[in-house]
Amino acid sequence: MCGIAGIIGTREDVTRERLQSLASSLAHRGPDDEGVEMLTSGGAHAVGFVHRRLAIIDLTPAGHQPMRDPETGNWITFNGEIYNYRELRKSLAACGATFRTGSDTEVILKAYAQYGRSCVNHLDGMFACAIWDAATERLLLAVDRIGVKPLYWRHDAAGRFAFASEARSFLASGLATRRIDHAAVMSYLALGSVQAPRTILAGVSQLLPAHTLVFDARTGAVSIERYWSPSQRGVPSSPAEIASVLASAVARHLVSDVPVGLFLSGGVDSSALAVLAHHVGAGETIESFTVTFPEAPYAEGAYARLVGERYCRRHHELVIRDADLAAALPAALAAQDQPSIDGTNVYVISQAVRAAGMKVILSGQGGDEVFGGYPTFRRLPRMVAAHRFVTATPWSVRRGLAWGARAWAGAAPVTAKVAAYLTSSGDAMACYAIARQLFHPDVCRQLLSGVRSEADHAWSSATGVAEELAGLDAARTVSLLELRGYLANTLLRDSDVMSMAHGLEVRVPYLDRALVESVFRAPASAFSDATLPKPLLLRAVQAELPREIYERKKMGFTFPWESWLRGRLRPQIEELLQAFPEDNALGINVSACRQLWSQFWSGRGGVTWARPWALHALMSWVQHQGMI
Repeated sequence: MCGIAGIIGTREDVTRERLQSLASSLAHRGPDDEGVEMLTSGGAHAVGFVHRRLAIIDLTPAGHQPMRDPETGNWITFNGEIYNYRELRKSLAACGATFRTGSDTEVILKAYAQYGRSCVNHLDGMFACAIWDAATERLLLAVDRIGVKPLYWRHDAAGRFAFASEARSFLASGLATRRIDHAAVMSYLALGSVQAPRTILAGVSQLLPAHTLVFDARTGAVSIERYWSPSQRGVPSSPAEIASVLASAVARHLVSDVPVGLFLSGGVDSSALAVLAHHVGAGETIESFTVTFPEAPYAEGAYARLVGERYCRRHHELVIRDADLAAALPAALAAQDQPSIDGTNVYVISQAVRAAGMKVILSGQGGDEVFGGYPTFRRLPRMVAAHRFVTATPWSVRRGLAWGARAWAGAAPVTAKVAAYLTSSGDAMACYAIARQLFHPDVCRQLLSGVRSEADHAWSSATGVAEELAGLDAARTVSLLELRGYLANTLLRDSDVMSMAHGLEVRVPYLDRALVESVFRAPASAFSDATLPKPLLLRAVQAELPREIYERKKMGFTFPWESWLRGRLRPQIEELLQAFPEDNALGINVSACRQLWSQFWSGRGGVTWARPWALHALMSWVQHQGMI
């Protein structure tokens, strides 16, 4: 994986110095090579592409980017991996395409020459890419179907267009002003991360998963289209078919010219990957990595060790103490591209894995979203069904009950969600936002009392999601909401930026296109089973997976934040709270933040660790960007 960026504008806009500043801002993403190109343009505008390379496929200089197609004059800068590039290369060669390198990058260029904008339909993998069409003077931006690889863009009033792998690059290069998008801050407070297509920076947008964008440099027009959505239509898939597709997905994700490792938590998802990797022939080469916490009330190290020692060549256990986290925390917060409640765990683990010599690692991310592992798969359908009784109650009564619940229980998370539920529309998207709610909308408005908010509905990434939900059953509705919501806006975004801070590529086999499509076509009776968690996944590996792994209670992988915030991290948090000015770019009410921290520390009001931590991460991000 890599870092990419580019600018289209006047010759005064597109200077080598500015392109170099973009490259420097992305240096951590690609320590192996750098490419800065001023592309030839016969028009009144200039074009510049930037690339920082982490060499995984075709380690030779032939894989250098930005890359030009000598036959068409088109250019590409590409971040990611195309897992079907060998098959696609053969089909393109049969159509007359010729190749000079062994890279997947060149395959994308040739696919674009053959298929144009629809070339993305032929790509299986995780990717964010930009292609400059020399003949039409149009720029194509594309992001993979699930949004594993992020891509940000800005089209300003002067007509200048820019894109980059990280939002911070727009600040580093002077391509965006240091203005906060307060609607994005509202969405962050509501859900723990900024909801795409917004970003924390005013005027900078994120290209949504499964979307392409075309910028016409001649007219200045921008066109955005969705090119894929999972569907239940088609021949129903069987458990045997899904097991076969899953094994193929793991095999594809193991293709690399450098060693591949595995994040192993001891849970079902990552343990299943270890079993499958072993069976497709990687057991003699793959190394597993797990993290243990002496301060944690539970330990998964023994479960991870059980699987790692059985199915992997070598198993590593990384012990992280509160002192280790305290030492790493400033750098981890500084590495965040946008504020997030999550990601610190990925930063710390990735640092250790990269130090062990790995450049590529498999992750079990997506297993819960695709196979139905989250509690939302049970709760959300019940919330939607029960809301008909709520709507039968007069609005004035519902509003009064919600107000009473909030007044009685204050900041208690469950009560806040009940209050929001009573006054919601009760559809799947509204119930999902409540299920994933961090702060109640009223609390969000109190925390941003200095700002007139336009974002009462935090689920701003709902752009197009309602249309995607049409025709899906209850389970697949939740699956899509999780894929487009928490996974895309928190887990994948944080995983990308925090792993790439150390030049580590994270691959996610459970988000393979063919696998997602196959699971979506499975009958409802096969998707759910009262006796087994994630039955479609377990049936593929159950015969060889130790019973201890899938019969125990699901724990989830998280740091012991509660004890850390009350212990070693307390001085850092209180120092920032005291130093943060009341008059700030966020428009955040610092007094209210201090009060919430006091409630957490004293145990009053049911304030859980996630809320003060979310505020600390937000304020730290602003401080690191020099935007206070």
